[in-house]
Amino acid sequence: MENQLHSETAKLSLVGQHGHAIDVSTPPAKVGNAEEVIARLPAVLQTSLELDEMIGLFNREVSKILSYDSLHYQHQGTHCDISSGKRKHHSCNYRLEMNGLWLGEITLTRRTKFTEKDTLLFEDLLCKLIYPVRNCLLFRQAQTAALQDTLTGLNNRGAFDTSLKREVDLAHRQHAPMSLIVLDIDHFKAVNDNYGHSSGDKALQLLAKSLTDSMRLSDIAFRYGGEEFTLILSNTDAKAAHLVAERIRNSVSKLSCNDGNRSFGFTVSLGIAQLAQGEQGASLFDRADQALYQAKKSGRNKTISAD
Repeated sequence: MENQLHSETAKLSLVGQHGHAIDVSTPPAKVGNAEEVIARLPAVLQTSLELDEMIGLFNREVSKILSYDSLHYQHQGTHCDISSGKRKHHSCNYRLEMNGLWLGEITLTRRTKFTEKDTLLFEDLLCKLIYPVRNCLLFRQAQTAALQDTLTGLNNRGAFDTSLKREVDLAHRQHAPMSLIVLDIDHFKAVNDNYGHSSGDKALQLLAKSLTDSMRLSDIAFRYGGEEFTLILSNTDAKAAHLVAERIRNSVSKLSCNDGNRSFGFTVSLGIAQLAQGEQGASLFDRADQALYQAKKSGRNKTISAD
């Protein structure tokens, strides 16, 4: 059973398949206090702009008046996938859209078929969900934009500061290793001077792509500023971090950038530091940055680990 819930200006309408099958053996929906839940739902959903939390509130309220085993919401554009309960055979699926803006899909499942009464009730509830979902998605997009470097698409300095504190605290709580890599492009000023700033931008973009291609899924990359980048490696000691850094260094050394007339390559230098017991993020960064300085001082295109 798949439908599309579509909002146009101030009007909500259902687009898609109609005539839902009714199974007389299916237990009726929970009808107690349905009008009260529908009436208070908008106010409840407006208490949070965090999508996960808001969908959780919706699930909590809907489950009071409608019987189902699982609720699943997904929005591929924002990599959002929220599930509650265990999926069963029978499902009721809706595609949400508002004025051409894609708002995701929501699915209920249970062991028995959904009746027409069930789906009509759920559609009434979904009409209250449209605007809160839209607001949460816009809020999430604004947060992402604020923490993203527009040139490279990587996380920016603000995201690094927040992530470093979080990962350091987590490593200390779990008594797990953690390492930081700091790197930048060798002789980047010469790249800009010889090939132009647009070519310098292309070099930064190529480096960012090389980082994401060379990283593990658990690693997090950031453009710290200018030509300097950082990588946070959780559950990683200095030896393993050195392997990651060398993989990046070798990958970058094979890159070729073209300014329209000439092709050129570039290299990077990298510094590594492993989090020490009781150490904070600022100290960890300083030690990795000092290791980077030593890599440059000793000839560039090198990886050096802090003592």
